[in-house]
Amino acid sequence: MVAVVEWEIANSVPHLTKHACQVWLANIRDLQSWHIRLLNAEEKERVQSFRKGQDRARFMIGCVLSRFVLAAQLNMAPHEVPIDRTCPACRKAHGRPQLPDRSLQWSISHSGERVLVAFTAGIPVGVDIEWMGDSHALDVRKMANEVLAEEEKYHVLQASPQEQKRAFYTYWTRKEAILKATGKGLQISPLHVIVSAPHQTPRLLYLKDDPDCLNRATMYPLEIDNGYVASLALLDEASQKIERYDAGRLLREGFGWKDDYNK
Repeated sequence: MVAVVEWEIANSVPHLTKHACQVWLANIRDLQSWHIRLLNAEEKERVQSFRKGQDRARFMIGCVLSRFVLAAQLNMAPHEVPIDRTCPACRKAHGRPQLPDRSLQWSISHSGERVLVAFTAGIPVGVDIEWMGDSHALDVRKMANEVLAEEEKYHVLQASPQEQKRAFYTYWTRKEAILKATGKGLQISPLHVIVSAPHQTPRLLYLKDDPDCLNRATMYPLEIDNGYVASLALLDEASQKIERYDAGRLLREGFGWKDDYNK
């Protein structure tokens, strides 16, 4: 069993300081009909491209939550936040979201009914969440061979059958969080990222072609509930305060913005 940490229910969007990382946890059930009005044309087009309602909801929640939190930091309306998703490789609008001046950094992840968005005041950040309920047929041994180093596979396969899936996803989310923070994503195979064992404090042990990253990377577990595994990574040598917020009230009430869009 995993201890569940209470996520603070905020009555406003707190100011984001340079010594903190805000992590917001959302549920797709808090999606509101008026949220679509916050999105720009590219985001609306992307919403329509999803065939499944749950995929549309997860994407929209990630967009809306990003816009709410960024708008509060930039002192502008959510729909005015200049989010750019241009992919540097193909120039299409499906790349990592960023601001033109990159003054704020954020990372989005979603799985099942949950969405996580982590924000910093300029520190590279990566977050990843995985729902274990959609993988009842997961072939742990096969997947371990594809993404885990030999020592990592040993720890997973030595675990009890009921713990193997959680151990695998702990490794997976730690690797994904690091790759998102570096901005390298799928450019590097998870086999070339080695992290500490699930029962140990999260830590990056090896990243191919980037030994300096070991000195800058800090990792944190994000406890949600027993159905999910999530990890956070920051590329900053200094210790950061991790602030955890429940986004339910923000998404439902808009904190002053709802009336502007719910017309």
